[in-house]
Amino acid sequence: MPITLTLLPPPEDRRGEVEIIEEWARGLDWVRWLLGSVRARMEHLCVNGTGWQGFTEGLFREKIAPALEAAWSAAHEGDLDALLAADAALGARLSPDESKRSRQAGAILLKSTQKARYQGVLGHFRDQITAGRCEGHLSVVWAAVGNFFHLSLANVIAEYLRLEWEIGTRHDLKRREPNFGLLTREVLFGRMREPKVL
Repeated sequence: MPITLTLLPPPEDRRGEVEIIEEWARGLDWVRWLLGSVRARMEHLCVNGTGWQGFTEGLFREKIAPALEAAWSAAHEGDLDALLAADAALGARLSPDESKRSRQAGAILLKSTQKARYQGVLGHFRDQITAGRCEGHLSVVWAAVGNFFHLSLANVIAEYLRLEWEIGTRHDLKRREPNFGLLTREVLFGRMREPKVL
């Protein structure tokens, strides 16, 4: 299992955990620029009639977050077969409409990164999509792109959530940005099992 570290300020830093994570997330403005092509070209992704909370507690936690984790781990290990398996597994779990939007957004993101050099597993994944051997769902493409740019799994999850929120609420005049750091922490810690005494 790959391990990544996100370096946070030293323990003597008296700010709260949430403030530290928010500051860390603000340092990723360039990622928002990278995802801007998806944001500009997609009217709707997965946030639907259930609203933001329904999305984060349902579709995201049940289908998308596991795909992000599996795809990020596969890309981190350079394992194309595992990346293809994550894409296929997600495709089987999404509804036809969700799948269509996910593939469209994945294609947009792939196009915006096609000229990057030394793509490794991302380039091989792109070749498989072009050859029609996989679908290229957004969360899988984003995990591979994020890994290519050396983003941690936490960064990948937080920025995916931000993208969904920005697209899903862009017409809501009363929208208030959620705490993406806190949501990411809940997703990451929620997947861990209780320690067992051996």
